[in-house]
Amino acid sequence: MAEETVTPEPEIVKISVFTPLIYVCVVLSIFITFSIIYRKRRLQSLTKVEPLFKENYTAVLYQHLKDQYTNKDLPKDQRPHEKVMKAALLRRAVEAIRRSMKLKENEPVFNKLYQNGLIGDDIFKQYQIQIKFQELELKDIVTECETYKKGWVQTFFPLAQEICFNEALRRRLKASDDRAETFSKLWETYADKSEKSLESAKKVESKKTVEAVKAEETKDKVAEISEKVEDVKEEKEQEQEADEKHQGGDNDSSKSKKKKKNSKAKKN
Repeated sequence: MAEETVTPEPEIVKISVFTPLIYVCVVLSIFITFSIIYRKRRLQSLTKVEPLFKENYTAVLYQHLKDQYTNKDLPKDQRPHEKVMKAALLRRAVEAIRRSMKLKENEPVFNKLYQNGLIGDDIFKQYQIQIKFQELELKDIVTECETYKKGWVQTFFPLAQEICFNEALRRRLKASDDRAETFSKLWETYADKSEKSLESAKKVESKKTVEAVKAEETKDKVAEISEKVEDVKEEKEQEQEADEKHQGGDNDSSKSKKKKKNSKAKKN
């Protein structure tokens, strides 16, 4: 009989129960470290981005007052009153509304410039980050408003919006007054310059007229002098002609006298 081939039995690898748990823990730890590093780098990149607006002093002031308001170690007299906190929160909301409205007004401009390639990715990213920051600012204001009085948000934001509009109107009126002052100053300066230029032009014209009069006078004098010289020349010529005629007459008389003497001598 042929020998039967014995098929080797596969070895059964025994895996511990802790192996998948360790694998899952390693994967989770890698994922967590990656997310932490990614968030840190993203936060660093966001902190490097310069904001479009200046520092929000109203938010800084409110935070400072809130630290004093919530500090129980301070006596009650040194802590700010609740009305002061509400007024500071209202000022913070007014500034947040103003900035958010400014961003919404300039949104089509930024989109158009970015589509045409006139601004880079960094500026457009800066604009998007500023929009998200303002949204977070408004949400924080809503939560702070609810801490003082529930349902106050319904009257709080319309009041803040009205204050924002009134301040914008005041700024425009002030800007128009400032423009009027600047234009009046420019008008005065240009009027002074025009007057000075007119005076200088008049002086130049008067000088030109004086010079023209002097030139005409000199021409007249030169003409008179030339006429006098010509008269003197004519007089001299006439005198010379008269002298020549006189000399010719004397010669004729002397010749006639000589002829008479000769005739008398012949007769004698």
